[in-house]
Amino acid sequence: MNKNENDIFDLIAAHVADISLDIADGPIIRSSMLSPLGMDSIGRAELIARMLEELSLTASAREFYKANNLGELAALFANKLKEQ
Repeated sequence: MNKNENDIFDLIAAHVADISLDIADGPIIRSSMLSPLGMDSIGRAELIARMLEELSLTASAREFYKANNLGELAALFANKLKEQ
C-alpha cells in the first residue's frame, strides 16, 4: 500500500468528520485533538478500527491510543504501515 503520512491524515480527517456529528471547533488539522472534535472514547475506538481496516493493518488498537493529536495518530499509522 502506497499511502504516505499526508494520505493517512486525510483518511483520518474524513473518518473523524463521518463519526463525529458535532465538529464545532473549526477545521480538522494535524494539531487537532479528538475530544474538542466531539470524539469520545467510543468514537476514538471506532476511528482506530476503521483505519486499521482501511489500511489492512494487523495491530492492537492500544498502540494508537498514545497519540495526542491527529498528526501524531497519522504518524503512528504511517510507521505501522512501513513495518508491515
